[in-house]
Amino acid sequence: MMPPLTKIEVLAKRVMEGAQLKTHKYFRIAVPHAITGQQLIALVLERGAPDDEAEASHLASLLLHHGYMFPVIEHGQPFKDDGTLYRLQRPYFWPSQAELVPDVEYAIYLNKRLLRNEQKHGLEEDEVESFNRLADVLAHMWAFIVQQSELQLKQQKEKKKVDKVVFDSEERAFWKIRKPSRGGPNFLEDPYMKIEKKIRRQNAQGYRCLMDRLRFAIKTKPWLKALKASDTMVTWVDQRAEFDPFLHPPQPSNPWISDEASFWNQPTDTSSAEIPTEKRVKRWGLSVQELVKDPIGRQVLETFLESEFSSENIRFWIAIQDLKYAPNEQIYEKAGRIREEFLAQGAPAQVNVDSRTLDMTLDCIAKAKDASQMRFAFYNSEEHVFTLMAKDSYPRFVRSQIYKAVLTAAQQHGTKRLGWRNFVFNMGTTKKPTSSKPSKPQDSIGTSQALPKQLSSDSLPVRQAHGVKTDPE
Repeated sequence: MMPPLTKIEVLAKRVMEGAQLKTHKYFRIAVPHAITGQQLIALVLERGAPDDEAEASHLASLLLHHGYMFPVIEHGQPFKDDGTLYRLQRPYFWPSQAELVPDVEYAIYLNKRLLRNEQKHGLEEDEVESFNRLADVLAHMWAFIVQQSELQLKQQKEKKKVDKVVFDSEERAFWKIRKPSRGGPNFLEDPYMKIEKKIRRQNAQGYRCLMDRLRFAIKTKPWLKALKASDTMVTWVDQRAEFDPFLHPPQPSNPWISDEASFWNQPTDTSSAEIPTEKRVKRWGLSVQELVKDPIGRQVLETFLESEFSSENIRFWIAIQDLKYAPNEQIYEKAGRIREEFLAQGAPAQVNVDSRTLDMTLDCIAKAKDASQMRFAFYNSEEHVFTLMAKDSYPRFVRSQIYKAVLTAAQQHGTKRLGWRNFVFNMGTTKKPTSSKPSKPQDSIGTSQALPKQLSSDSLPVRQAHGVKTDPE
């Protein structure tokens, strides 16, 4: 057995199939696509198979009540089986097609009415209250609502006049039945846009205010700021999506869905036998922060800076990080060694800081009263050196042959346990020949285990196949 509303819809389809809509005269007004109450009763008797005219009138009242048709002139009146003009609602606005009507759609409809002629399409009192409530509730997306209403209005203007009149009446009849609840503050007491439109003649003061407002809008450009912020966020997410274990399964397995914890230890393992994977080397190209927080990345960066005769910058930065987390009893000793090696006049590895930053750092060192103040006395110089590396050295590092060689080696040998220093230079499992040059002292500040000297060259050799040797020049 069909539900009652489904039966009414079946009747509405039958009535629509048999209805002969035409233009009627109401005094001096032409009413297109209309049908009289008498004709509706005849259609219901023919298509709905009621017992008598009283039942046919009741079925027509149900069609009117549920929104399958509506009166063209006298709104809110019960059904009359006389010459009263009615219009059949298009199926798009039937209750079965719009069971749940969102507030956004109603807000777009009301805003579209406000953009039109106030005398013909002005809001009624209850619609004003609904508009005020929606303006408060949907304030976060009001720009979208205005944009949609303007777009719909533009499309509607392209229709013929008869089609526009019919569609307006159908849409208004639909929202009279399905409009949301009322309530909220009044935002239409002084509609700013309408006040401006009513001013036909602008005086000099008005034009000056308009120019000031436009200058301020061009200066602030809030729409561009929002767009740039969105683009920056999208770019940031796209760059890091590959490294998100929720989006791309990591190797080893995802620690969030398994009991294996080796994934957390993989990036921080400082073992000399560890091989940096392709994904790990690619992270170095995202930002300088990703590079310097990786132990192997710091060593590769240090070797690159040696080729540019500026390795003291990364060694100074590493020494500062070591100082921050050192025990209190070692703070003064480490701070003194940092000062003598990197900041003192004529220091063996003096960093490139301006005189103002250097004076501020030395002043902080002199005024440090305890270990906690001395621990962060080098803050100004540290920020200056790190910014210099981030803006100057890091872009060249990403484009250098050193970084490309490490990335290529990781792509080709990412699964072999050869030791990362060896597989980068195609040295296999053979031992590294002993150099005749004296090694660096063990207590050098800020240095970790050095890379092979071949890595400091900008013209790294192309990797050869295993077992193939190249002839010396």
